[in-house]
Amino acid sequence: MQTRITARHFDASNGLRTHVKESLSKLERYYDGIYDAHVILEDNPSPEAAKRAEIALNVYRQTLTATDTAPSHKAAVDGCVRQLKRQVVRYKDKLRDRKGAGIPRP
Repeated sequence: MQTRITARHFDASNGLRTHVKESLSKLERYYDGIYDAHVILEDNPSPEAAKRAEIALNVYRQTLTATDTAPSHKAAVDGCVRQLKRQVVRYKDKLRDRKGAGIPRP
């Protein structure tokens, strides 16, 4: 899976980039057809503002997206990954159900 990370209004550290890639690699356990991920991390200049993360996963003929806000970028990314896990599992189940729709089962 290719991962693109975009940091808006700040420079993302190597530790944050590593955390994002490790978190996204966990989604491949559930479905190995993910071929592209685009992560957008946004930072507001005010100190009390929450950090925002948005992740778009490209799978076969569809894009799965998730957004989350949290006090830190790592927590926001973890929230997005939790949302995407549910979406990936549902997407895989739908693919599995449609595959043999025209064939009667014995």
